[in-house]
Amino acid sequence: MHAQICLVAPFVQLAEIAGTVRSTCGINFDIETANLEEAVALLPRLEARHYQVLISRGRTAELLRQHSVLPVIDITISSYDILEVLADLAGQPCRVGIVGHAGIMRDCAKVAAMLGISFYCILFEQADAGEYAMLRNQVRERVAREPIDVMVGDTIPQSRFGELCGNFRLISSGPESVRQAVESAQAFLNVLQLERVTRDHLSTVLDMFEKAVFSLDRGGCITHANRTAAMVFQMNRAEMLGKPIEAVDPALAVARQTIADGIWEVGQVVETRHGRMVCYLYPINGNGASHSIVFALERVERLYTIERRVRYQEQQKSKFTATYRLDDYVTYDTAMQARLELLNRYAGTDATVLIIGESGTGKELLAQGIHNASRRAGGPFVAVNCGALPPTLLESELFGYVDGAFTGASRKGKKGLFELADKGTLFLDEIGELDKTLQTRLLRVIQERQLMRLGAEQAIPVDIRIVAATNQNLEEMVVAGTFRQDLFFRLNVLKFETLPLRMRRRDIIPSAVLLLRRHARAYKTDVVDLDAGLRQALLQYGWPGNFRQLSNIMERIAITAPDPVVRLDTVEPALSDLRRPPGKPPAQCAACEFAQDDLEAVRLRIVAKVMAEESNCKSQAARRLGIDRGTLNRWLKELDGKARH
Repeated sequence: MHAQICLVAPFVQLAEIAGTVRSTCGINFDIETANLEEAVALLPRLEARHYQVLISRGRTAELLRQHSVLPVIDITISSYDILEVLADLAGQPCRVGIVGHAGIMRDCAKVAAMLGISFYCILFEQADAGEYAMLRNQVRERVAREPIDVMVGDTIPQSRFGELCGNFRLISSGPESVRQAVESAQAFLNVLQLERVTRDHLSTVLDMFEKAVFSLDRGGCITHANRTAAMVFQMNRAEMLGKPIEAVDPALAVARQTIADGIWEVGQVVETRHGRMVCYLYPINGNGASHSIVFALERVERLYTIERRVRYQEQQKSKFTATYRLDDYVTYDTAMQARLELLNRYAGTDATVLIIGESGTGKELLAQGIHNASRRAGGPFVAVNCGALPPTLLESELFGYVDGAFTGASRKGKKGLFELADKGTLFLDEIGELDKTLQTRLLRVIQERQLMRLGAEQAIPVDIRIVAATNQNLEEMVVAGTFRQDLFFRLNVLKFETLPLRMRRRDIIPSAVLLLRRHARAYKTDVVDLDAGLRQALLQYGWPGNFRQLSNIMERIAITAPDPVVRLDTVEPALSDLRRPPGKPPAQCAACEFAQDDLEAVRLRIVAKVMAEESNCKSQAARRLGIDRGTLNRWLKELDGKARH
């Protein structure tokens, strides 16, 4: 079998050592002897023999590497090779001159120092043949000034400066160094062969792609084209190779800008003779300059099909679905029934809906009902609480980000909730809690129906319906300067206001029984109804937490009630947070220093005291008061208003 490795020995002794190594190492390689001047002249013959890897040493290896495209493996001089030359000089009353190429002889100086040998160095970097006469004069002058007993160097100092000292010792690579170089060459050859197999495999893979894929050199000429490229542009691949990319289609000249600036370009649409196509341009950079690019193209129509399929799959995977319908919002109140009829008409449009109402009045249930009653019912329903996350985190959740957008960002990037809601509904709960900066970004998305991920440079179109909800007075916030007026107008297209439970007395008992039985089924208890006394107590309560609070009370009763029909006296502990009925003043308590005014004033004094105790931390204060941050913000504004007056 023809050898694919050739060892070029600068001197005969190294060739002899290489021959010995070849007979014992089990690796097939050829050996050529050529000194520094002869090595470059030998190159055409070596390349004609189709060697894949060359081996040499010292300056000869450097010259071969400079003048050939073939990889060159260096034969090094090991510390053992140096020690073999210097060992007997240790402890001797002599002075040594270490002469030669710095990269080769630097280790020799280290070994001499370790052995305690008296020496000095005359080292030089790369030199051309014409410079050796000058170097010889420098060595002669140094030796004349500082006489030496032994000169140590490799082959070039031996031939050029050896006569300047009567005792020259040659440092050469031994069998082990040659063996290591040969084994490295074989390993490198194995990598080349593996790379060739991989390249053939990749070519096969590219032929399976449904995108048209070209590889272009830095001049914009085609070096590879896959099967789809030939089919799409109706050309033979052999015809394409070596031609400028615009010869395939003039519109493909867009690739030249990417070759020039080396910046990825994804998503540009071009009009070719064979239809509209999306471009994917990936520069392959080397040494700071763009050497080539991979250029892929895909028909726009196919991309739309894939996008619809992916969005549907992601929707199914993420479970962004709406559970409730408008029929699930049960009410016996005629005013609320009339409002629900209006909401049904709202649902039939694509207009933005703003739902206003106190906490716990079922705003998200209504938002889900709007979605399921709309033409978008088959699309995703994505809900986000604008007050639940800090602004920076909420921004990345809403708009998504690209790789490297910020410290800790996923390398894959992330789709935002706006993208995930495409072809569906995005429900923005607690919209009044949205940071002013995010209000600006939200306004732009609503206006333009497109967004930009954090760190991105390209806009992404989105087809969504916005449903927003709040328990705050946005008009007052606009006046106060905490909510953008233009965003308010954009959201307040179709306005719907829920009614609190205290204004819907007819709904209290039916809702309580319904919730009681639902929780009883969940906890597998026998509770089924409420007695008259308990019903009366529920009717007398103001329900500031509305249906959410009512659900919590019914859950406690379902767990703790001893009988199927619940009596008031058996569940008193479960009702501990309900106020006493009107006409029964609360028991006096010496510690209750606040109860000296009407209920609203008492509430505001308590809020002020808790905020002071919690160092104005809204999250901790809201937790202590048992309310959400939106309610706390509203109370603080009331407190601030009273303080001004």
